Amino acid sequence: MITSLWQVPDRSTQELMTRFYRHLWAEHLPKERALWLAKRELRDARDERGAPLHALRDWAGWVLMGDPR
Repeated sequence: MITSLWQVPDRSTQELMTRFYRHLWAEHLPKERALWLAKRELRDARDERGAPLHALRDWAGWVLMGDPR
């Protein structure tokens, strides 16, 4: 199960989940790696001025519960 530790904006959640499931299903990565990559991509996303597109609270609260494999 993937869950958030706090309320996260819908736009950030949609983007994170799209990336997570792409890594998981299309690239066949393990769940923990897929989530780590999705979170890293949101963390590194920048606008045209170089400002972050997502705040720490938008991606950092997502965790895997149970067996991450």
